[in-house]
Amino acid sequence: MTRDEVLTVIQEGGSLADEDISFTDLSDIDFKGINLSGVTLTGSRLDRCKLSACDLTGAFMGEVFAIEADFSNASMDDVFFQRGDIRAADFSNTSMVDASIFRMEGEGACFEGANMSGAQVLKSILPKASFKGAVLKIASLKGSELHDCNFSDADLSGCDMRQVMAQGAVFDGARTDDVKFYGKKPWSGEADSRDWSEEIAQFDGE
Repeated sequence: MTRDEVLTVIQEGGSLADEDISFTDLSDIDFKGINLSGVTLTGSRLDRCKLSACDLTGAFMGEVFAIEADFSNASMDDVFFQRGDIRAADFSNTSMVDASIFRMEGEGACFEGANMSGAQVLKSILPKASFKGAVLKIASLKGSELHDCNFSDADLSGCDMRQVMAQGAVFDGARTDDVKFYGKKPWSGEADSRDWSEEIAQFDGE
C-alpha cells in the first residue's frame, strides 16, 4: 500500500489489519487508533507517528524506523521488531506480551507501565530507556545493552538477564525473584534502594 492509500483508509475509519505496507514512508501520520493487527511494515518509516491505542497485535516490523513514535496504550502482543530504530519512542502502558525485539536501537525509549511478560528483548541497544513499573515476568533481556536504564518498581521475576550490560541502571523497588545471570543459579535480590548495577556490570562482555 502507498502512503496515500493508507491515509484514505484512516480518513474513512477503515482497517489496515493484515495489510502489507512495507517500504513506505508513513512518518508523522496519526493512525487514530485503527486496527493494524497482523500488519507488515518491513522497512517502513514510522517516525513521530501517533499509534496510541492502536491494535498492533502480531504486527511484523522488520527494519522499521519509528523514532519518537507514540505507541502508548497500544495492543502489541506478539509484535515482532528486528534490526530497526525505536529511539525515544513511547511504549508506555502498552501490552507487549510475548513481543520480540531483536537487535533494535532504542536509546531513551519509554516502556513505563508496559506489560512485557514473556517478551524477548535480545541483543538490543537500549541505553537510558525507562522500564519503570513495567512487568517483565519470565521475559528475556539477554545480550542487550541497558546502560543507565530505569527499572524502578518493575517486576523482573524470572527474567533472563544473562550477558546484559547495565552500568548505571537503577533497580530501586524492583521485584527480582529468580532473575537469571550468566547461567549460574537463579539470582534473587532484595527489593531495596541498592543500585544492583554493580552486580550486573561485573559480568560485562562475557
